[in-house]
Amino acid sequence: MNRDGVLGLVLLGVAVAYYAAASAIPPSDLADAVGPGGLPRAYAVVLGALALGLLARGRGHQDAGPHVSRRLLLRVAGLLGLGAVYVLLLPWAGYPLSIAGLIIGTAYYQGGRLDRRVVAVGALGAVVLWLVFVQVLGIDHPVGAWVERLLGEPPLGEGL
Repeated sequence: MNRDGVLGLVLLGVAVAYYAAASAIPPSDLADAVGPGGLPRAYAVVLGALALGLLARGRGHQDAGPHVSRRLLLRVAGLLGLGAVYVLLLPWAGYPLSIAGLIIGTAYYQGGRLDRRVVAVGALGAVVLWLVFVQVLGIDHPVGAWVERLLGEPPLGEGL
């Protein structure tokens, strides 16, 4: 299978998952006719259409373009695994620690050394992303079960 086919399959999977997540957004009394999930669902449909286009292009050009090696597929699977570990740790560890771990883990997985510089970049990246999402955009992120137990706060608190 060539790159277009592989990317088309991956994007189609992302589109389906994104559509399912967008459909789970609860309606609001203040929502317009489209509703809070309308635009995300539209994005998922467009992504799905683009993925189908890539799949068709990949099937039409079986001999054209480089083929995806097993090694590359394993590297992609490893990155997806890092993302899965991030999602699993997020409720317990909280957003700042989880995203710092994801940044550090990705840098290490891509061949970087695990040194003070990489840890500093991960920590600074976590702080910047937390500031952007929680402070600037007002999107609450989980602080982590360990912080909630320590402070006795309810789940999904208001950032840190």
